[in-house]
Amino acid sequence: MVLLDLSTFLGRMHPLVVHLPIGFLLIAGIFHLASYLPKYDNLGKATELALLLGGLSGVAACVLGWLLSNTGDYSYQLLENHKLSGIGLTALSLLLYFFLTDKGKAILDLPKKALTALFLSIIGLMSYAGHQGGNLTHGTEYLTLATLTETKREIPEKLEDVLVFEDLVQPILDKKCTQCHQSGKKKGELVLTSYDDIIKGGKNGAILSLGNIDESEIIRRVTLEKEHEEFMPTDGKTPLTKEELAILKWWITNDAVNKEVAFLGLESHKEVLDNVELYLGYKKASHGGENNLASQESYNPNIPANADLSLLPEIEKGGFTFRVMNHEPLMLDIAIDRNRQTDKIDVKGLLPLGKNIVWLNLADAALSSSEIQEVSQLENLEKLKLNGNKIEDAFLPKLASLKYLNAVNLNDTPISNKGLSSFKGHESLKHIYVWRSQLNKAEAAKFTEENPNIEVVL
Repeated sequence: MVLLDLSTFLGRMHPLVVHLPIGFLLIAGIFHLASYLPKYDNLGKATELALLLGGLSGVAACVLGWLLSNTGDYSYQLLENHKLSGIGLTALSLLLYFFLTDKGKAILDLPKKALTALFLSIIGLMSYAGHQGGNLTHGTEYLTLATLTETKREIPEKLEDVLVFEDLVQPILDKKCTQCHQSGKKKGELVLTSYDDIIKGGKNGAILSLGNIDESEIIRRVTLEKEHEEFMPTDGKTPLTKEELAILKWWITNDAVNKEVAFLGLESHKEVLDNVELYLGYKKASHGGENNLASQESYNPNIPANADLSLLPEIEKGGFTFRVMNHEPLMLDIAIDRNRQTDKIDVKGLLPLGKNIVWLNLADAALSSSEIQEVSQLENLEKLKLNGNKIEDAFLPKLASLKYLNAVNLNDTPISNKGLSSFKGHESLKHIYVWRSQLNKAEAAKFTEENPNIEVVL
């Protein structure tokens, strides 16, 4: 697992490192061409050095690019074009460097015009390789004549002219999803650039269940917590806003209507009217900011500044891992150790450091409410993941007593509306995740209406 993570990390350095050979080789070419002028005829050694650095950094870029290619679903032909042209460019650069050295000249002393032709070939090949890399990252239509000549649909001036798919759904997907799901970069073999491709789905099947958001994979992915490995959009990209998510859910609930269906033409349009007006800019949000779900908050003053760190090994023995989020005050992120050697989870063992625990992840441990009673004693807890456990409604009032709780994940638990009502009026709580629970859409909507500061994600 460590080696896999390391290779993934190094692979992601490719877009950074790949600019080094571009710069060095371009400078080498400029130096060589400038040497035709008497004023700059002494640039030979500088040209050699720039060419050598370009070739060596090209080798590094090739290795990192190979690692990166193993972590994504890229178009095979585009990937081959980029890979082979990059390797060819690196080899040609090092070969040209060799023939500029004294040893190389002893074997074959190339005339200056032949060297110029080789430098121009390097620049041409470098441009081609870079273009193929751009196609892999941004799609084959990113830098084409069609991009220059396409007519972008403007936001309609009146609500009466708004089309459901063209003005609401597709722009959301274009902004948040298509960088990784388009013709040149089909992650999961999923393309989201057209209605037909969306309905088709990817290698794991359909992403939409028409009329049913609970069974729609796309909704599951975008409503997971950001730290979840399957959360979309991935790699730190901006998540969907509250308005965007509401529109997407509404669209799926209405059988994912196709193009040219007017928003006001659907009887259910009133369900998301406020969200649509905010999304299109017809009215301003009173709270401001695109992604208003996140806010910067000061530290809880009740968290002890220090703690006995010698207790941390005992926490690990109890089946947990820990991460120090902050040192003064000491703030701990505790999670179940997925590689633990025992089936026992000692929640009670967390209590000696309980006041310093602000994040707790007990996800997918199949624990019952009776096994996690001590969680309610972690008085400074801010984020809690209980998804995938056998949590009962009767336990939730104890969780609601945690006055600093900001987010709680109850996905895949048997809680009902009775349990959800325990959180009414909670002053700190912002998000409750209840996907695949016994709650229905109407109950969640009613709770949010009565508690506008708490978002229920269903």
